[in-house]
Amino acid sequence: MTGAARAGAGPDRPARAQVAVRREPVDFDLILAGGGLAGRSLAYFLSRHPGVGEARILLIDDSRHYQHRSIVYWYDGVLPLRLTPSASYTTLAVDTGAGLRTTSLHRHTLSVTSSQRIFECLDGVIDADPRITRLDARTARIDAQQDRVSVVLADGRSFTAGHCCDSTAPPSRVAPPLVMTGEIRHVRTTRASFDPSVATFMDFRPGDGEQPDRFHCLLPVSSREALLETGRITPGGAPALARPSDAAAAEYLRRACGVADFSTLTVQRGVIPLGLRRPSSKGRHLYVGAASGIVKATTGYGFTRILHQAERIASSFAAGGSPRSPEASRRFRYYDKPVLGLWLHDPDAAVRFMRAAFASVDADLVLDFLDERTTPLQERTLLGSMPVGMLLRPRFWR
Repeated sequence: MTGAARAGAGPDRPARAQVAVRREPVDFDLILAGGGLAGRSLAYFLSRHPGVGEARILLIDDSRHYQHRSIVYWYDGVLPLRLTPSASYTTLAVDTGAGLRTTSLHRHTLSVTSSQRIFECLDGVIDADPRITRLDARTARIDAQQDRVSVVLADGRSFTAGHCCDSTAPPSRVAPPLVMTGEIRHVRTTRASFDPSVATFMDFRPGDGEQPDRFHCLLPVSSREALLETGRITPGGAPALARPSDAAAAEYLRRACGVADFSTLTVQRGVIPLGLRRPSSKGRHLYVGAASGIVKATTGYGFTRILHQAERIASSFAAGGSPRSPEASRRFRYYDKPVLGLWLHDPDAAVRFMRAAFASVDADLVLDFLDERTTPLQERTLLGSMPVGMLLRPRFWR
């Protein structure tokens, strides 16, 4: 669901639930608490960086609660990971309010794959590196001191290191202002129904009885099979889905594709918090991945953002022995705040704003903007063609 990738949880477990431990010293140079996408990506880039030397790295990987998911992402140029996607697209059908408009991507590629494929790609490098010890365990507590950091596991074992990169959970117990809830449904039709070269991206056109905050993405993997994402953006304390999503999926396939007869192969469900404040790191304890607020606040996409963050942290550790996360852009936090307020207080206006983004300029510029890779001049071009006046109400800035 997860530039960017948006994640939706699914029911599968990894083929390998236990990993043999090569060695178990008590002291390390770096501990990676959490072996999901962020922890694995960081271990992968550390392993491949020539400047890491003989650093001892501990990856604490709790595999008991894995739920593999489909990952939707886009990239410009070469992805920093040798990954074969399930499907890729350079043509998008986007919702402009007056219907779907087909637009071409000239620099980006939109792709979909599974977290299981991503993990297999990362694990092949991680497990071949003798400097990395992997423990299948759960982190219970992290205590940062002035010169060391201690990590205590749920079974009572304790390890120390010069630094700890933590992706286990967002540190704040405060509910996020918004959540994105939904599912990704893998469907198969009885006849050719989809164009495998075109992805429908964030279609907000409502069906009968649907709320304005619901959207659909259709990602064909063949002429008869597709991944259909049904999502909803709501306040943090709101119910997940007011209407059964299986009924919403069936209505969308009938209305948008003329499909009445289909079967559901798998269903993945998930919840993504939006708008969590980026926490400050405490000395030698550094938050990474979703726990660091790297997921894009207004869309829920995070896959390529997590990869690029991991690359930068690995480079900083290799250069000076101290992991450092890239600074968040104040300019883009400024852009995100009123859009989050729009979703919170006026979902109808938020939908109009999102539609205007893809209706006004080329899609590549929009994706660059969502990746926070545009210049102020490009942002002036983009925002100048959008109804930014609706963002100026004071309540959207609180």
